[in-house]
Parts: sequence; C-alpha cells; structure tokens
Amino acid sequence: MPAVWITADKIDAARHAGYTVVDPVSVLGTHLSEIVRRYAHELFSRQDAKKVVDRVGQEQPKLIEELVPKQLSLGVVQKVFQNLLRERVSIRDSSSILEALAEGAAMTRNAVLLTEFVRQAIRRSIVKPLLNSIGELPLYFCDPELERIVEKAVEHSEHSSHLNLPPQTIRHIVDRFTQTFVLPESNPGVLTSSSARYFLRQITETALPALAMLAHNEIPPGVKVISVGTVK
Repeated sequence: MPAVWITADKIDAARHAGYTVVDPVSVLGTHLSEIVRRYAHELFSRQDAKKVVDRVGQEQPKLIEELVPKQLSLGVVQKVFQNLLRERVSIRDSSSILEALAEGAAMTRNAVLLTEFVRQAIRRSIVKPLLNSIGELPLYFCDPELERIVEKAVEHSEHSSHLNLPPQTIRHIVDRFTQTFVLPESNPGVLTSSSARYFLRQITETALPALAMLAHNEIPPGVKVISVGTVK
C-alpha cells in the first residue's frame, strides 16, 4: 500500500484528515510476516518435517508407522510440505496432509504428483481465502491453448516432474499473465487443468508471487465458480 512517514506530532491531524495511521512496529511486523510467508518453503527444514511427523504420530501412530519410511522417505514428505508452503497453503492440518500422502503413496512417489493429490484432499482450506462475501469463487479461466502448451512439455519421472519448454515460450506465457493482472491486488486467482496447474504456477511465480492457481479438481462440491475473465 502506498504510504508516507509522518512525525508523532502529526498523528492526530492525519487521523482527522481521514488517513489510516499505523505505528512503525505494526509496519515492520507486517513486512516481516510477508517475508516469512514468501520464503516459508525455504525455511522448512528436514528437522521441521520430522517434528510434524512426530507430532501427528502421537495422535495417529499407525498412520506414521505405515507412511514413514515404509511408503515415503522423510525427504519426500518434506518436499511436499515445501511445495504447499511455496504457494502459501496452510499446513496446520498436518494430519489430513499426511493421510492424503499415505493414500497417494500407493500410486506414486513423485513429489509433484503427491503435492497435487494432497491439494485435492485439502481443497476446502485452499479455496476458503478466495471466496467472496456470499461464498462464491471468482476466478479467471486459463486459455486452453496455454494449458496444452504446458501439458505437452511436462515430463514425469519416478520421483519428480519437469517442464521442458524453451525460454521464449515461458516468457510468452508470463507476458500473457502479467498483461491480464496489471494490478496484482485485484486478481482473485486462476482456474486451469490439473496437469498444467503446478507448472503454470512455477512459470508465473516470480512475476506474480501472490497469484493463486487452482485446478478444476480442487473446487469443492457446492462452491459456485464465477468467471471474471480469461488469461488469453
């Protein structure tokens, strides 16, 4: 938000003039919180993952006994949590996340695919911050052409997935998103295909760090999606 610094003797006059006055400590706290949210995935260590697993293990010992390390290594669990934090998804409901991992581990050990599986399992908590005052979900739709370009370039391996696109194509995709979201604070989010979602988010992360990217299978039943435009 645009703001100006004033001296303490001008606080009353500023408030009388209709300005919102914020004290320096609150400003610093807000910036610090934003920095932590933006880089939480880098701060989340292997030891942090171990603490989460141990905490859940106290309540659901059978779940953890079957999951780590029989189905997934602690490193894969850490990577999934980091992927969620990277997109500012809350990991407070660690039990649901680990339960989803236990289900997904029966099909794959690919951290990217497991992350998408977990997101679908906790979709209500992901969507909740994006709902408007009457419970509707305003979203931009992604052009199917962009989705196809990304989907064709995705390569999956046993443990991870990669996007094989030339730099000029990536630049083209980023430009189409930034042209749509000129004012970052005005974007409600983007709806795209499940196979393209993760990589579109990776592509646009630097230019639009706060942009929420949702897949069709992440929309909870009963939630009405309102189209507010298309990323063309």
